[in-house]
Amino acid sequence: MSDRLCKIGGMNLNREQFLKAVERGQTLLKELKKDYPELGLKPVFSRFGPRSGQCDLTVNLRQILLEFPEMLATSDDTKRLRGLLFDLKKAEREKEEEPVSKLRKQCEALEAKLLTPDLPLYCSDIKIEYRPGNLTYESLRRLQQDSRLLPSLNTVGNIRVIAGSLELLAEKEL
Repeated sequence: MSDRLCKIGGMNLNREQFLKAVERGQTLLKELKKDYPELGLKPVFSRFGPRSGQCDLTVNLRQILLEFPEMLATSDDTKRLRGLLFDLKKAEREKEEEPVSKLRKQCEALEAKLLTPDLPLYCSDIKIEYRPGNLTYESLRRLQQDSRLLPSLNTVGNIRVIAGSLELLAEKEL
């Protein structure tokens, strides 16, 4: 497994830290949805700049690997699992039963290895962002100034609403 960090000067998160950050992001979203229902907020993981990308908020490793692999520390195992997942999808489409069974077993074994609780797999600089489904600018402006959100991450005039980085949400007490 590679020791490469996702963020210069930062630390990758292990599974427990990642799950804690996601839980806190979802808890905050529930609170905000009560106060700003007109916005139709949808949670996503995102990163802008180098190695940018996004995907729906999920704890499903396979979905993350397929939609936003840059969210994970790069290693031979993550690259191999991603390749196996693409091969599995192809074999399923072509209804090749024997390869599908073999690929599923390989994916499950590699996924179990990557989900080792102490493995620092998740990039700490990934942000949990709430995307408005309905752009109601007055509500969006009020939300961006909400005291539950960090003002340094949310500026009026932008349509982004950021809960925080995975690192911050893993450490933060709500």
